[in-house]
Amino acid sequence: MSRKLNTANSVIVVCTLLLGISKLVVYTNKVTQEQLNQWLCMPQSLPLFLKQPWTLISYAFYHVSIQHLFWNMLLLFFTGHIFFNLFNGKQFVKAYSFGIIGGGITFLTIGYFFPSFTDNTMLLGASAAVMGVLAFVVTLFPSYNVYIFTFKIKLLYVILAFILFDILNISVNTGGKIAHFGGILGGIFAGLTSKYSFRIPKKAKTPQEESPKKEKKVVSEEQQIRAHQVNQLLEKISASGYASLTDQEKKFLFEVSKEKES
Repeated sequence: MSRKLNTANSVIVVCTLLLGISKLVVYTNKVTQEQLNQWLCMPQSLPLFLKQPWTLISYAFYHVSIQHLFWNMLLLFFTGHIFFNLFNGKQFVKAYSFGIIGGGITFLTIGYFFPSFTDNTMLLGASAAVMGVLAFVVTLFPSYNVYIFTFKIKLLYVILAFILFDILNISVNTGGKIAHFGGILGGIFAGLTSKYSFRIPKKAKTPQEESPKKEKKVVSEEQQIRAHQVNQLLEKISASGYASLTDQEKKFLFEVSKEKES
């Protein structure tokens, strides 16, 4: 398993510690659970949110129940493993942050215009941010495959399954489902900005200049993914040396080099 899971693992540690600390302070009667919820959860009310804007971020790290934390962190763990096969920690922070903000803003917007949908609830939990990370990967590599048990399936279909499940169960925890949709939109936006923001427009070419371009070999998305993974590993070697690679990463580079030689 890749060692590049540090950023995702850090989020898991922070969320777990925050749950432990919250249980401790409530158990010792320092504060009540209701007070913690008011300080850390994102409220549906816009006027109340404007008084505590930090909740746009804090809600995504705060969980009340162990079960809620467990399932969110389990999904984050596997999502992180997928993500760091392709991207680095800085990109993870971007995707995760856009998922948090997208989920929060969508929850707040729907709650403001359609208050009956969220039923005067508060938003908490990391699931919107995790959805944003998954959406980021799919936006850049829509044909990327993952294995679920022994079945190979496109990650795009996994996200579509999550969306379908949320739609069919929209009456249960409606505010959370709305935040999931917002997290996905945030991840897509983050992916699109990563894909297009650094491209410099080129000067228009004459037909004579463009003609050789048509003879270029078409590169499949799978080849693009492998090339992207190689570049990530080369950056890691440049920063920390070859010894910093895991056995799996060394094997991957060896296989790629053998393919180029053949």
